[in-house]
Amino acid sequence: MKKLLWIPLWIMIYVALMFQITATNLIVDETPKISDIIIVPEGDSSPRASSAGLLIKEGYSRTGKVIVSPLTEYNLPNYVAAGVSEAQIINEPNATSTYTNATNTLRMMQELGLHSAIITTSDYHMLRTKLIYERQNRHYNFDLTYVAAYREVNGKLVAWPDIVADDRKFAFQEFKKFWAYVFFLYHWVDE
Repeated sequence: MKKLLWIPLWIMIYVALMFQITATNLIVDETPKISDIIIVPEGDSSPRASSAGLLIKEGYSRTGKVIVSPLTEYNLPNYVAAGVSEAQIINEPNATSTYTNATNTLRMMQELGLHSAIITTSDYHMLRTKLIYERQNRHYNFDLTYVAAYREVNGKLVAWPDIVADDRKFAFQEFKKFWAYVFFLYHWVDE
């Protein structure tokens, strides 16, 4: 009977440990390399648009194009402000979550005859983004690189823990989504 009383404590310790490990590893930021195209799973578009614009300006997209998933009337001005012309944007209009961002944009890459891409999204969103893109990419075997988009504050790029007022609540939200994705529960946490 006493052993059963320890089970909830061990579960709480395990969850707390997994939360800490996940929260400290949310940012995946690889060195960009020249690729066929840049893909932006949309959401919080300003830093993502800025990152895409910078990657285009620095010549990391062989086609000079970016797939925005999805492009809307609300995020288009962010891309234009970042130096990405409307002619450089390929809209993937049907995504409703990170899962559908991945499935739709990788299918588009295949249809366009592309072989490599830089995926850029908000820094805190990269761990889950890489998980689902890699999982979906096993159907295609594209060469994918993951470049984090950071927020600009007072002229400096900063990571999410330095700008989010209640970073524990924020990290818990991403923790929950990440682990739901690990267990294939995409629709449960659909954004």
